[in-house]
Amino acid sequence: MQDWLASLSIEINKLTVTEFYIAAAVLSAIVIVLFYQMVKHYQYARLIENVPTAKIRSAPQGYVELIGTTGLMEGPPIISPISGTRCVWFRYTIEEQVTEYEGKGRIKSRWKVIKTHTSDDIFLLDDSSDQCVIDPDDANVITKRKKRWYKRDSFPARRYTEWSILEGEYLYALGEFQTVASIEDSSLKNMMTSTLKDWKKDPNDLLHRYDTNRDGQLSQQEWEQARKDAYQQAKAKVGAMAHEKPLSILKASTHKDQPYILSTEPEANLINQHKRVAYACGLSFFVVGICLVWMINQRIGIA
Repeated sequence: MQDWLASLSIEINKLTVTEFYIAAAVLSAIVIVLFYQMVKHYQYARLIENVPTAKIRSAPQGYVELIGTTGLMEGPPIISPISGTRCVWFRYTIEEQVTEYEGKGRIKSRWKVIKTHTSDDIFLLDDSSDQCVIDPDDANVITKRKKRWYKRDSFPARRYTEWSILEGEYLYALGEFQTVASIEDSSLKNMMTSTLKDWKKDPNDLLHRYDTNRDGQLSQQEWEQARKDAYQQAKAKVGAMAHEKPLSILKASTHKDQPYILSTEPEANLINQHKRVAYACGLSFFVVGICLVWMINQRIGIA
């Protein structure tokens, strides 16, 4: 071991200044990346541990953890186009086998991605207390359901890989929860303005209803009456909409330190996975850091 380290020390000192700086920069970059990954995954593990599981019916607005089963929205079902699987979410990649010539008669084959697609259709999460709409955009989706198959009767050969979440499957969700009232974007003023615009599309009908003196135009007083009627109509619509059930949705948080996770893996498994990655990155950070310090010391010590 000592002989190997002595030999390595000699090789380090044979490097030019530029070569040494490049090697040190590469190791430094690796150390920084490992440290970042260690902190990130440890924080994710603690976050998943510390955020309590909420019920959809009583969930607070903001960053929450939900657990339930998946379901489809009303309307056309979600179908994976490469397998025909009925599901609530899918992602797939299509790869072609590429042959490359490396010289001296050597041939190397590899798989080249030619198409990838991720479902962005919304679906439901049901936790027995209520239902919530899941918007999978920008989510870190973790699923145990993965299929891979080959089509070798075509040229070039193709490889298909599909990840999916099925209807009725367990789902752990961590993200930004919002309850959107059906009248949220329909204030009285906006609805009144919209009603008047609709009426203006048929000026003859508008004159027939409000031109009381039949002079062919609406006076200020007649127009004010039209505005009052539009206001009353908008008020009636808002009153009816207020009785509709509010819509709850889970989506990506605007805060970078709040990951958006959708997983068919249980919560305990996610925590253990993030901790294992954090520990592995921490150990690698320690080893590479020692190598970097040793390399610098060898260079400075002989210089």
